[in-house]
Amino acid sequence: MIWIRADANETMGSGHVMRCLSIAAALRKMGEKVCFLAADEKTVPLLEAGGQAYHVLHTDYTRMEEELEILEGMLASCAPDFFLADSYFVTAEYFRRVRRRVPVGYVDDRCVKGLPLDLLINYNIFAEESLYGQQDGTRLLLGTAYAPLREEFRGTQYQVRQDALRVLVTTGGSDRYQLAGRFLEKALGDDRTAGLEYGIVSGAFNPYLKELREWEKKNGNVRIYSNVTNMRELMEKSDIAVSAGGSTMYELSAVGVPTLCFSFVDNQEEIVRGFVDQGLVCFGGNYLAQGEGMLEMLVEKMALLVSDRRLRQAYSEKQRQMVDGKGAERIAQALLQGK
Repeated sequence: MIWIRADANETMGSGHVMRCLSIAAALRKMGEKVCFLAADEKTVPLLEAGGQAYHVLHTDYTRMEEELEILEGMLASCAPDFFLADSYFVTAEYFRRVRRRVPVGYVDDRCVKGLPLDLLINYNIFAEESLYGQQDGTRLLLGTAYAPLREEFRGTQYQVRQDALRVLVTTGGSDRYQLAGRFLEKALGDDRTAGLEYGIVSGAFNPYLKELREWEKKNGNVRIYSNVTNMRELMEKSDIAVSAGGSTMYELSAVGVPTLCFSFVDNQEEIVRGFVDQGLVCFGGNYLAQGEGMLEMLVEKMALLVSDRRLRQAYSEKQRQMVDGKGAERIAQALLQGK
């Protein structure tokens, strides 16, 4: 039995849980049982949609050490074979105490050093051993080969079409600054991009879904998708993606959708910069640094991509070379080896 500790809500979005669900699916396919642990009920809809067993701790997701007394009792009575955590609020003390009873692993985005771990996973484009210093006794799984994508993202057959007509817009699990709607307003108001078809993916914790539905009602070329279960299909039908930095970037790369990327929280910036520096995507800006100027920049760069098929083709080919869609399986194998 593998235990996975992760949360999702309107503040942190759904990315931590979604990538762990991919790992869990790979583990179950290999015959392993998996149980998720979540702080509160907000995570439950995602887990149930993924057909995943779970236990709610009824704790504060930002104060993980306070749940240790509950967790240690559960570990003593249930004795799982491995404990994997995916949270920005986990601490070294948390891992030390859990590790007394079970091997532990961590899915890391921020290159946190010195954690007492058996396994550390950082699948980001910027991840390398030098970022972690000396990690005695810790096995490192680093780089895009370990991007934990759902199985549907393997072996895609994407084609870059002559004319770019369809744009897919995704801001992740939440959109705290209402960027999807504000981008739509800019794009629909520009003669170069007003006639394109826009598919907006609204995450599970997007507080502005009602406002997005209003755009859909007023514009025949706008479609809003929520509770999406066919992300690969939406991507394959799109000629350009406008995406925030995050796990979706790796999904878009596996499919090969020419991507215009941006960031609106600090932990996205390094991902976006890694993709841009390697010439894999078109850079659309940083909202925290540019504000409204980023939205204008997105429209300018999208107009460029629409007009240049060769540029779209180059981005698509480079992206597909970087991500093969087998990362979740590789992580699952490592977890089973670490039991």
